[in-house]
Amino acid sequence: MLRKIISFSITPSLQDSNKSLMVTDIKSNYTSPAGKEFTLTAGRFAGIHPASRVLDAGCGYGEGICNMVNEFRCKAVAVDINRENLEFAQDLVVERKVSHLVEFRKEDILSTDFSEEPFDLILAEGGILSYIGRSRGLQLMSTWLVPHGWVSFSDLIVLSEKTPPEVFDIFENSTYHYETEDTYRKIVDEAGYSIHYMSLVPPSGWDNYYAHMARRLEDERGFFADKKIKFAFHKEIDVFYRLEAFKYVGYLVGIIRKKE
Repeated sequence: MLRKIISFSITPSLQDSNKSLMVTDIKSNYTSPAGKEFTLTAGRFAGIHPASRVLDAGCGYGEGICNMVNEFRCKAVAVDINRENLEFAQDLVVERKVSHLVEFRKEDILSTDFSEEPFDLILAEGGILSYIGRSRGLQLMSTWLVPHGWVSFSDLIVLSEKTPPEVFDIFENSTYHYETEDTYRKIVDEAGYSIHYMSLVPPSGWDNYYAHMARRLEDERGFFADKKIKFAFHKEIDVFYRLEAFKYVGYLVGIIRKKE
């Protein structure tokens, strides 16, 4: 079940917290329920500054990396396999006046090697670890980090063994085989990381996410203009609220640190 939302000030000394940030940015262009607040929290835990290097593994529309470099003025590399995503993200960094801080690469993250130029922080937001493989992805990212570097991830998990099949179907559990929070913690530990912050995204994050999706479904061009995509997202929104899917699935945010 979803945890009670508690307001508090984030500091890097907070260890393994079960408290959650309130998601309030309704204008964000995140394609997951975890928004700007979590990205910036990760940057503060990692102590990101202008000399730091950050990787966004699966940058999507670029909202996360834009927020990161705008806040901390760090250097960043943003990778995505989808050309349309990258074109949107490249326009966004120009609009936000941070294009000089971000390098974009169209690559398959699993075929990329950053070990020669390691990062201080890797963003693995929007379920990228479920897409590329959780254990494999975390172990690979460990090789791209400086000693004691950081990873911030957000990913869907299962909250209840009694999840209705219709909920499992809309989130494609048959393909991604979602973890619970407990099993995710074990994966993180086995991959060689310590957990410094972990929480579920509050209901406000889901509401912001689906409000954003609803706006995008009005697009007449691009990914969201496709009739099949429109149908799939309309169905997901319907099932999520009609069956109160937040009782059965959650979006887990973790800020973790390489042990060695």
